[in-house]
Amino acid sequence: MATQKIRLTRRALPFLSLFIVLFIATGCAPLEKRVDLTYGSSVNATGGSGQIFVAQPVMKQDLAALPSGRRIIGKAGDTDLVIGESPADWLLSALVQELSAAGYDAKTVSALPTGVSKGVQATVLALSANQSSSVLTVTTATEVKLEVQLWKNGQLIKTLTAGARDQEEGMDRSSEPIRLALEKTLQRALQELVPDIIKSLE
Repeated sequence: MATQKIRLTRRALPFLSLFIVLFIATGCAPLEKRVDLTYGSSVNATGGSGQIFVAQPVMKQDLAALPSGRRIIGKAGDTDLVIGESPADWLLSALVQELSAAGYDAKTVSALPTGVSKGVQATVLALSANQSSSVLTVTTATEVKLEVQLWKNGQLIKTLTAGARDQEEGMDRSSEPIRLALEKTLQRALQELVPDIIKSLE
């Protein structure tokens, strides 16, 4: 009987060791909350005409990168708020949506061509999202800062800057309020920029 117990214990040792390793690894792993970057047109500007070239935006802020490739944009307590999408691609998509809705035939390019008739080169200066929580509520704060260079007939004619912040309180502790707040913040920044882009290039 004693021999049988010893054999059972020896058989269980590998599984027990694996359980301990997994428990330690899980306990040491950083906490993450994934946030999606989305955008819906909101500016409702008009007056654009002809082709406009929109260059791939530049991400000036150096966001901390994780081994998974995701990037950290802020914190929710001890949890990292991470994004999988490129903020530059997010801004590019938003600009194309708004400029197309304004009447332009928007074309995306990796870099503005020489002698471009109408061109936009945007830069993400800053992007952040953070959450703090109390017993009942969660506060979500976001910020976006942008710079846009406007080119006409091959010449840089103007550099515009815009920034927006948003702060919301609620009870939803998921990543959804962060997604919505970031979208709203970018919308507010583009509501300031897009009319000036049209006015300067037309």
